[in-house]
Amino acid sequence: MPARLLITTWREGGALSCLRKLSAATRAALPLLLRRRRTASGVAAYFDLITSEARRFYGDSFHFGYFRSGDESLSEALDAHTDLVAELALVASGQRILDVGCGIAAPALRIAARSGCEVTAINISREQVRQGRRLIERCGMAQRVRIAHGDARALGFSDESFDAIICLEAAGDICVAENDKRRLVREFHRLLRPGGRIGFSDLALTEPPSAEEERALRALLYHRGAELVTDWPSLFESQGFTITERRDILPQTMATWQRVLAVYEERRSEAVRLYGCRIASRLCHQLEQIPEILARRASFVILAAIKG
Repeated sequence: MPARLLITTWREGGALSCLRKLSAATRAALPLLLRRRRTASGVAAYFDLITSEARRFYGDSFHFGYFRSGDESLSEALDAHTDLVAELALVASGQRILDVGCGIAAPALRIAARSGCEVTAINISREQVRQGRRLIERCGMAQRVRIAHGDARALGFSDESFDAIICLEAAGDICVAENDKRRLVREFHRLLRPGGRIGFSDLALTEPPSAEEERALRALLYHRGAELVTDWPSLFESQGFTITERRDILPQTMATWQRVLAVYEERRSEAVRLYGCRIASRLCHQLEQIPEILARRASFVILAAIKG
């Protein structure tokens, strides 16, 4: 944890914010040190840790952009990805929508505002839930969007509670063990009404990375590469879903890395002030490495599936 970041956190949020940051850093690191793998609590802590700084440099949506033409701004591409997944789920006015792994509810707010639906947004990170509630209140959308803490692998909602489910680039974060992937999709099936739809997107690897690639991926994504090797369409079909549309949109997401790197380079003095020169430089180097790794070994699946 860079001392500069703690000082900035103290100045901007006070002692309590500083203590939350220290706690999150410890809780995110311990599973990797003690168990050599992620845990659900570690994932929650990781997002507790990074959310404020991610919002500072990246914005309020925690997913890749979808660049239809390649000329979009990062903000436009982030919104386009949200819209694409909502379209896959056929979100409509009056529906009850579940947003799984919702970030700070920025996508849920956009979906609710554009479609007239009601969204229940679930996140395992208490810090993202806290910031999400503030964002929802600021937008005046508390009657249409609610955010709650929960583990998407086992939610407390009754069977067939929702008309549609959105899972926007979150499944790989949620699933910390291989059997969690099947467990997550099974939970989607339980929660959807008959005929209900899911709009889904996620980054997946087609093969494990090399040791060097592994280090870069883990540093930025809090993942072991092998955890991302997943055939999501097959998992959905095995749990009783019928897939009505599927595509690999990896080429349309790759400009995300260029845009993010440009932000850090443009605001380098701010990044150095927060992290120090060494960490800021290492971060930019890692951002430069990731596109090459993904181009060799990744896909970015989107799919629409219906519960029969």
